[in-house]
Amino acid sequence: MKKNPAIFQFLLYLCIFECFLITKSSNAFFPIINEPSEQELESTSIQIGKTAIQLIQFGQNDEAIKLLELAVKLNPKEKDLWISLAEAQVRSNRNYEALSSLNEAIKLKPKDQSIYFRQGSVYIELNDPKKAKVSIIKGLSLNKNNEKGYFQLGNAEILLNNYKLALIAFKKSSQINSNFWQSINNEGLVLYELNNSKEAISKFKSALKISNNAEPMLALAVALYSSKKNSIDSFNLATNALKSNPEYVSKDYQAKQLWGKKLQKSAQLLFKDKEMIKVVREAIKKSG
Repeated sequence: MKKNPAIFQFLLYLCIFECFLITKSSNAFFPIINEPSEQELESTSIQIGKTAIQLIQFGQNDEAIKLLELAVKLNPKEKDLWISLAEAQVRSNRNYEALSSLNEAIKLKPKDQSIYFRQGSVYIELNDPKKAKVSIIKGLSLNKNNEKGYFQLGNAEILLNNYKLALIAFKKSSQINSNFWQSINNEGLVLYELNNSKEAISKFKSALKISNNAEPMLALAVALYSSKKNSIDSFNLATNALKSNPEYVSKDYQAKQLWGKKLQKSAQLLFKDKEMIKVVREAIKKSG
């Protein structure tokens, strides 16, 4: 069996921590070790945090959580350790625990807007857009020029069915960063739900010029097909999009990406076209 250096480091740090707990009153059979200084504990916690980040990168999230739980015990005043712990917890679908970790980070750095944006993302994962909106607005009050913050706000407004407010948020985001294709694409998603397919098509095209991503590619294909324009282009775009990301064949996946009901309904009509049946079947196999 190949040794895992990250796990080895975890065990090593665990042993170090246990050694720290040994005081002069310990059992005589154990060596006498002086109680570590606060500086030593902080240094050790930072090293543990770095190892945990490596674990997260390798997808070993449960191991990272154990490591970071140890780190915050050693150094509960380090904001970044709490944020890293929250990240690992989110990746392990332990979202409520992640919120608790983020709250600890907020106590330490109440004016760090990034924590509120992360908190908003977790609330969106928990399908609680009202609380997500509160957190995101708090973050934006600390940084009014954060395009990702406005993008998140737009997503929360979509979930609240506030399409006009969502459109305002996405426009603000893309004004701050004209290359932020996600916001431009989501403008298109909202415009389509507001029955403005012409402008929606324009936004999908703009997003696609910036990033050759499956989402604007498929959204454009659907919108063109629905408007009875360039069916051949629609089939080609949809084929390439489903080859790039076959998960978009699923209604559930589309909904997760905040596709509205009108765009989803139009997508199903495209997928049922005889020109698309074979492609759709292949996408279902790959995504299943």
